[in-house]
Amino acid sequence: MRYLAVVGALWLLATVSPATAQIQVTAQTSRTNFLLYERVDLVVTVTNIGDNDLVLNNEEKQHPWLSFLVSRHVQQNYMPIRQERDSNFAPVTLKAGENKTFRVNLTPLFTFREEGQYRAAAVVDLPGEGQIVSDNVPFSVQRGQKVWSQMRPVDGSERIYSLIRFSPDSESTELYLRVEDPAENLVYANLGIGQLAASVDPEVLFDPQGNIHILHPTALGTYLYTRTDPNGKMLHQGIFKTQAVRGPNGVERIRPRLAKLNDGNATVIGGMEQNPNVHEEKLSEGQVPQSTTETIPPAPPASAPGANGNNTPAPSGH
Repeated sequence: MRYLAVVGALWLLATVSPATAQIQVTAQTSRTNFLLYERVDLVVTVTNIGDNDLVLNNEEKQHPWLSFLVSRHVQQNYMPIRQERDSNFAPVTLKAGENKTFRVNLTPLFTFREEGQYRAAAVVDLPGEGQIVSDNVPFSVQRGQKVWSQMRPVDGSERIYSLIRFSPDSESTELYLRVEDPAENLVYANLGIGQLAASVDPEVLFDPQGNIHILHPTALGTYLYTRTDPNGKMLHQGIFKTQAVRGPNGVERIRPRLAKLNDGNATVIGGMEQNPNVHEEKLSEGQVPQSTTETIPPAPPASAPGANGNNTPAPSGH
């Protein structure tokens, strides 16, 4: 079972005393281990424990009502990480006794560039009163194990396509597709495509359109087929089973495999497809989202290039 890193209670800065605080702030993550460049969602719950309704708003556009403190463990100390992109959130109204939960992706905001131990906290600004900060949420960022990589030209630049084996917990191993452009310092996709049998490497082919086709085992006799576009956007997934065929020498088990057609397109031959054209959304949770939050309506775009989180900068020279 995945570990749920739950932190709660209330940490009050000196400007807000426990007796006068009107809200409580808690934060949590879905697990403690994340792949480098994978989205790290911090789930923040804000509860109005006062007797009056409360409006959380940006103070004259000088500071967002919701912000974050992130630090990395370095030489037995936690060193703060500078936020690299602006984060402005739309106003939120909380009625007395009401709570609201927000899921915010920290990766486009802080661009975790190195593996290591991290911690994050949510900060809520109360109008005219001060700040309330959640307890720290610990998590780790890891590189995973690269099992396949290939460089290909796309739109005048060289992109690196990689398949990475990563274990988010002790009971599962996932396969990720990463698409990056070192020259542009961008990671276009870091896509979790499904569980991976530990001992068998995946099959990979490209078609003339630059789409990538991946076939990998998820369990004994079961294979997952994935097709994405050149940017790593999911196009299709399907499950294939090893097929038993009776021949002159008895029953032969034929497993699915990738093959190229005469026109260069790729297809799966052998085996039998199960539940075709059914896309499992949970397999795409590692993909970088279009905005930094899934709950709070996005504010007008910031002036900094790339501030909407479409692409994640990669470390120079990566």
